[in-house]
Amino acid sequence: MLIDLELLMPAIAALGIGLLIGLEREYDQRRKDTAHHSEPAGIRTFAFVSLLGNLLTWLPAQMMSWGIMLGLAATAGLAMLAYQRSSNRKRADVGMTTEIALVLTFVLGVLTGLGHVLQASILAVVVFTLLSYKKLLHRFSGALSPMDMHQALQFLIVTVVILPILPDQAYGPYGAFNPQRTWLMVVLISGIGFAAYTLIKTLGQKAGLSLTGLLGGLVSSTAVTLTMSRLCRSNPALQMQCVLAILLACATMFPRVWALTLIFNAQLSLFLLFPAIAVIAVTLVVCVLLWKKTGSPHVSKHYRPEFNPLSLPVALGFGAFFAFIVLLTRAAQDYFGDAGILGIAFLSGLSDVDAITLSVSQMDSAAIVAQLAAQAILLACAANSAVKLAIGLIIAPAAAHRWLLIGLLPMIFISLAAAIWLSQI
Repeated sequence: MLIDLELLMPAIAALGIGLLIGLEREYDQRRKDTAHHSEPAGIRTFAFVSLLGNLLTWLPAQMMSWGIMLGLAATAGLAMLAYQRSSNRKRADVGMTTEIALVLTFVLGVLTGLGHVLQASILAVVVFTLLSYKKLLHRFSGALSPMDMHQALQFLIVTVVILPILPDQAYGPYGAFNPQRTWLMVVLISGIGFAAYTLIKTLGQKAGLSLTGLLGGLVSSTAVTLTMSRLCRSNPALQMQCVLAILLACATMFPRVWALTLIFNAQLSLFLLFPAIAVIAVTLVVCVLLWKKTGSPHVSKHYRPEFNPLSLPVALGFGAFFAFIVLLTRAAQDYFGDAGILGIAFLSGLSDVDAITLSVSQMDSAAIVAQLAAQAILLACAANSAVKLAIGLIIAPAAAHRWLLIGLLPMIFISLAAAIWLSQI
């Protein structure tokens, strides 16, 4: 008899999902109390529940729905009994995480049987991650201020409600304003910023100023440069560590720009790949030398990130700036040709690189060739790096100037050299 792999493989996937989540739950309980291990559901229980969910989808179509509903009810009942048993022991830290995870595991097992193996596997990894990083998530929630919560909620409501209903249609001169696409750019940039901001709030103090600079570069390398320059002046003991954080934040701009072009214009990203690698390589050498000079980075107890990417005015401001840059780029090309785009890119880079990057990345290939778009982005990067160098030289003490010049000048020169080279091919 031939084995029906179409049925067997999803069942194996369901078994793996149950083992994965059950392993985490059992490990967590043993870590908390090895002497009195009494987790209501361990690795075998989770595996059986997930496999049960899958096997119920093998029933005939007319019985499957009832079977899944009964299985879900039985799993929920088992979870409730387990919670009641734990509560009767009068433990102070009784929660329902394991019980809810058990019910969720059953649902994931059902999903594998319905043909959603990949989706169920991805969700299982997400569940495993959420269960594993309990302390980290609690630490992050404890670090949030009321203002953080207000801004995050405000931004999420506007994004979730407004984005789906915005028209995907071009308006205005040159068709430069597309409401849905413009707001999508806001969501993308703010999403990257939120991820970095989360890590900074959670890990910043323990991981050191270097990690803060590296992650902060995903939010705003200019803001990190300004913040670290001020800290450098007010706390001379952290001078070299602050310079290291500035260089890491500024270097992060180049892979961030490359990633944005990869998402929206893969051909354009090829022209930016080698300049980005060159900048990262040079900056890495400088950072290693600076790291050896400074030793292990020290963290100021009074340091907090001074920028919040969740601010709705900031998000709306970026959206307006992005739309304005799109309009200027198309108008400049119409009136001045290629030179107009390069001029707008340089001026845009003085304040922000992402807007011009997203603008030229989404222009029709017939309107702007990839080489010209890459030149524009490189000029914006050079201008932005020059601004950050100026900020550091003006605000940071003189002792930090040498390392700022060593670290930031190569970014400017590599960007300009790559832009000139692209103009020749």
